[in-house]
Amino acid sequence: MTMRVCAIDTSGPATSIGFGDPHGPGPVVTVEGARRHAEVIDEVFTRALSAASGEPAQAVCVGVGPGPYSGLRVGVAFGVGLARAWSVPVVGMCSLDAIAWEIDESSTPGGSRGDDRYTGHDGNSDPDREFVVTADAKRQEIYWARYDGNGNRVEGPQVTLRDEANFTVPTIDGMKPDPARMAHRAALLLAAGDGPVPVPKEWGPHGSDGSAVGVPARALLAPRPLYLRAPDVTLSPRLSPGGSW
Repeated sequence: MTMRVCAIDTSGPATSIGFGDPHGPGPVVTVEGARRHAEVIDEVFTRALSAASGEPAQAVCVGVGPGPYSGLRVGVAFGVGLARAWSVPVVGMCSLDAIAWEIDESSTPGGSRGDDRYTGHDGNSDPDREFVVTADAKRQEIYWARYDGNGNRVEGPQVTLRDEANFTVPTIDGMKPDPARMAHRAALLLAAGDGPVPVPKEWGPHGSDGSAVGVPARALLAPRPLYLRAPDVTLSPRLSPGGSW
């Protein structure tokens, strides 16, 4: 049986679900709305599953960010629950990595979204031409990671003030992960016997403690959100650990 994967990403201002297998990406459904992940994810899943023949997948892949706290956890929680309902494995994928892999795949001959900033004169990937992928982190900040021309992450992910981000290589900003391509990539890795690797449970502010190094490049991850910073809400002292009513 061909390994078919359902991929879910809510790391940005959209709710996206797609299917794919080792042969390529399949159908994908996306609904825009940064504050509507929880409200629309069931509808998005129903539409995507219907477009993909209505049969359960053999694995689930969730985009683990980095991304804003509330939206990101919706997709991860939905994916974990779906995997349990289907009795299949669930893995995570760094959402910035997913974008970088799309750029790498589309910059080879026959690709549809190639960019000559990342390719050699013959149209093939050039590992020496680095680039940065960024995503909005709110609070005047961005999430980012740096990649070589083959889509291998060489630095990050981290979160930085937008005004302090002085990158010296081309930057991809505002591009969203494609869950169908995520599913295709996850299916290839799972078919090759790759499983999820652990990631740090806690992250230092702005990656200052080096914890981001614990997220391997080109690897499936545990289905745990990469927040990179504390959530936007603050507990009352009475609700904090050690506090009392």
